[in-house]
Order: sequence, then C-alpha cells, then structure tokens
Amino acid sequence: MSNIRKLTPIIEEIDSLPDIGVTSRLALAVGSEGYDASQSWLVKGLIPGDSSIGLYGPSGSFKSFLALSLCCHISIGKEWDGRKVTQGNVLYVVGEGGIGVPRRIRGWEKHFNNGEPLTGMYRVKGPVFPATREAVFDVINDCQYIENQTGQPVKLVVFDTLARCFGGNDENSAKDMGAFIQGCDAIKQGTGATVMVVHHSGKNEEAGARGSSALRGALDVELMVKRDGKETALTLSCMKMKDAEAPDTFAYDLKSLTTHFDEDGDPVTTLVLIPEGREATTSENKPNAGNVSGNHQAVWQAVRSRRKVGESVSQQVVRGDLKAQGIDTKNLARWIAKLVDDGQLIKEGDLLFMPDSCL
Repeated sequence: MSNIRKLTPIIEEIDSLPDIGVTSRLALAVGSEGYDASQSWLVKGLIPGDSSIGLYGPSGSFKSFLALSLCCHISIGKEWDGRKVTQGNVLYVVGEGGIGVPRRIRGWEKHFNNGEPLTGMYRVKGPVFPATREAVFDVINDCQYIENQTGQPVKLVVFDTLARCFGGNDENSAKDMGAFIQGCDAIKQGTGATVMVVHHSGKNEEAGARGSSALRGALDVELMVKRDGKETALTLSCMKMKDAEAPDTFAYDLKSLTTHFDEDGDPVTTLVLIPEGREATTSENKPNAGNVSGNHQAVWQAVRSRRKVGESVSQQVVRGDLKAQGIDTKNLARWIAKLVDDGQLIKEGDLLFMPDSCL
C-alpha cells in the first residue's frame, strides 16, 4: 500500500500531460527489426568492437603478453592468427609492469614491424582508477586528444591490471566492483572504444577470475589464459562470448629475442607472442580433445562435477548449471554432440555420463 501512495503523485503528473501517448519517448523497435545488423570486430571472432572484455589468468601465465600482442596488432591493423583485424589507436594503462611493457612492445616492433615504432600504441605510465569521475574524464579526454592528433579514434582501452587500477577498494565487494564497472562503461560510452580489463584468477583457477562475480556478469567477452604445460607458451580459452559463438581453445608459443644491449654490452631480452594457434596440451581438468572452446569445457566440467559425486546428469541439469555461470546455452545441444563425438562424454537417452578415464 505504501508503494502505491509513493507512486500516486507521479501518476497524477502523467495524467496532467497533454501529449501523453502522442509520441514515443523510448527507443522502440518492432518485431525483428535490426536482426541483420552486423557485429563489429577489432579481432574477428575474438574481440568485438564497443564491448567490455575480461582477460584473466594466474600470475606468470603470460596474460599481459597476450594483451599486448592483441593491442599491437590492432594498432596497425595486422591480422592475428588468421583473424581479420580492424585498425585503431590503442590506449594501454600500465598499472604494473614498469619498463617491461615498453620492452615487450619494442620486441613486437622488431619481430613484426621491421623495427618501425608503433605510432598508434599509446601508454599511460601508471595506474588509473575508473571508479572515480576524475579518472573517467581524464581517459575520455586523452582518447579525444589522441584522435585530434592522429585523425584516428582510439578503438581499445586496456587496464592492466584490475588490482592496480582498483584504488584500494575491495575486489570482493559487489558495490566497489560496480563502481569500477560503471567507470569502464562510461569510458566505453564516451569513446566508442572497447574496454579490456586484465585481471588475476582466484586461488581456485577453475572458479574463474578473482573477486566479485559482478565483473563477469558485466562482460561481453571473458578470456582465460594459462601456461601451456611447462613450455614458454600459453593457452587461450574463451569462457564467455555474449553475442557470437565462442572460439576454440588454442595454445600460442612465445619467442625470446633481444631488444637492445645495455651499457656493458650485454643483451636485454623479452618475449614475443607468436599468434599461430596450435592444439593445447591436455590436462585432467579439461576435455582430452583439441580445439574445444570455453563453452565445451564448461559443459564437460558441469557433467564431471556432478558425476563424481554420484548425481545423474541430464541436458536440462547442465543447462541450468551453465546459465548460473552467465553462459548463453542456445548451442548446448551442439556442444554436447561434439563432446560425444570426441569420446569425452557418453549420451544415453537424455542422460550424460563420463568415460571411466575422465572420472
């Protein structure tokens, strides 16, 4: 009753408007209008334009090398692992890494750009805190400054890492994470750029990125990085792809090269990611099959977790588990079919089972 009383003045005000219902005040669309709108991509099939991206992994997993590889390719429009790339300026907030980041960029320039400097790759030498209005204004201002100087817009803004750009707030607090997300959204809206946040995984790597789950819910794409076995390599898995099919998991090798020589004549080296995907090394915590996406892994893990404690598992149960993780399940039947075809799941009627070797 109290809620009705609160609404009464609003209803009376609406009733007094002379042109109520004459024109639309909202962004109305009819039926399937807009169904054929094309998805914009920075890296086709991996990094959408005008979106929110999370890239997470444990310390030492080479996640910053991957982020920089994508940034460098975008800054000159160079194809990445056979994927078409849309060229645009990049603003990279170096919250941690010190002199390591410019050396990694120099390594990329020497290996992929004939030693020529990347004029579209801009760095902020220190953390920025998107949860504050001042920082949001500064980032939008500098993106506009870059566009004014170059005639090209900033297409990607990267915060590396969330921890260093969180301003001492609590990562586990939904309120604090919400403020960070709102700041990133404001930057995205004010620039038209994609915003990528580089983040750490939690103590349980399989549980996803560290901190409040509000971050994952706000992302359009979530990418997970791990070391590939004991090699100087990483595996890249897509754990969430909001408006497209998630790409398969692949491994990428990193190559050591010399950037320059120090005052004693000793070589100074860095690593450069080679964007040529290969089959990832298998592990007991994921399907023993190549070219599986994060969605396939999520299905496999959902079945495995329930079967290990003796529960029966149907497709509907798996659907509920995936939805709880924020995963769009419209292609669930296809994911299950691939895992069955690869021998990673057994399907009997509507029930799903694990091969003995996977339990």
